[in-house]
Amino acid sequence: MTGKILMLAMLALACAMPQTVVRTPDTRPSLAVAGAPAGAVLFVDGEPAGAASAYDGHPNVLLVEPGSHEVDVRDGAGNVLHRQKVFVESELKTIQVH
Repeated sequence: MTGKILMLAMLALACAMPQTVVRTPDTRPSLAVAGAPAGAVLFVDGEPAGAASAYDGHPNVLLVEPGSHEVDVRDGAGNVLHRQKVFVESELKTIQVH
């Protein structure tokens, strides 16, 4: 009986041990879009990324791989409002839609 009590006490103590969490920040480059009209859609390298306004940089940005990218901002009908080729390495690049 004493062995069971000792075992239960050890299990209870084992559950109370501290845990350590290690988080590594994502250091990929990112894109932000400023001045996109309501309903505009962001495309990166021909692929839709969602509403351009969702990536305004406050606080949301779109993480991309380093290198050259073709960025389009299109209206709801698919017409290109802004097209720009950008090179990103390790920083935030803000696309200004005029």
